[in-house]
Amino acid sequence: MLPLVLRFCEGARVEIYYQGTEITNMVQVRKCIVRDTAGGKCDSLEIEFENAAGWYSWGPEEDDTIVVAHKGYDSGVMFVNSVIPEDGKYRIIATSLPCKARAKGYQSFHEKTLKDIIKACAMASGMSYKLLGVEGDVMIPYIEREYEGCAAFLNRLLSLEGAVLKCVNGNYAAIGIDYAQERNALQTAVISAQQTGVQYFRNGQKYRSITVRTPYAKATAIDELVSSSHAQVTINYLPASNDLQAKRWACGKLLWINRQCESVVIKSEFNAAMTAMNRVDIVSDTDASGNWVVAEVEHDLFNETSTTTLNRCIVSIV
Repeated sequence: MLPLVLRFCEGARVEIYYQGTEITNMVQVRKCIVRDTAGGKCDSLEIEFENAAGWYSWGPEEDDTIVVAHKGYDSGVMFVNSVIPEDGKYRIIATSLPCKARAKGYQSFHEKTLKDIIKACAMASGMSYKLLGVEGDVMIPYIEREYEGCAAFLNRLLSLEGAVLKCVNGNYAAIGIDYAQERNALQTAVISAQQTGVQYFRNGQKYRSITVRTPYAKATAIDELVSSSHAQVTINYLPASNDLQAKRWACGKLLWINRQCESVVIKSEFNAAMTAMNRVDIVSDTDASGNWVVAEVEHDLFNETSTTTLNRCIVSIV
């Protein structure tokens, strides 16, 4: 199979490397959207172009690799998930998680470190791994992968450990939320109440506290900036084996829930610097003012726009 690269037009050149090689001026692209995200979703790439018949001869196959590069932005390696011919056009959907890595299964881990578990799942998925701001040596006495894919299992575990999973460039990347929140802001946005293209959302009520209780352990995490009149819940289903682990998981769970209760969506010209888990500061006379972390970005490379969703930084959980 020959590799392909697609170019839009002069002045707005977008390179697409197929199977590691670049070929230009092959077809006319009508759509190219990259979604850059973390925590429960994998990055994705959607390309639509003319001349479907020509693409049949190339024979794209599942898990072929594609990389998009445009004006300083690099999508990392994506894997072909599906090809859809329709109305004389041809659409390719690719994701940062290979199809072969989506297999569901059961697995138990006894007395393993977090790094051991991530490494085992990466090997099973044909992926590499890296840890950013995550304590890899923390001991997990026992946890089960419960008929779920490795990525879904790791995301569930990392959410308890105060981290997110990002599938990127052939890696399972574990990124600590505190680590991301403490980094210097990559950009500062000045927003007025009359600003167009900006929306602020409150997505439900934050929890005041979460208690993790098991037959062997009990611990409570509190968000000090949330009123005591808000929900205070107890979780009995997590397999925490000691108070230290229960405390970690209570803090992780509370952070995971509360940080999703406020978001800002910014629609702008193409902004190559916006990628998931980067820091952004907002200066504003509205409720959007403060420190934020990028949750998800949709880059429309054909129209050169970016839609960025941010979650507020939360540093008040003890």
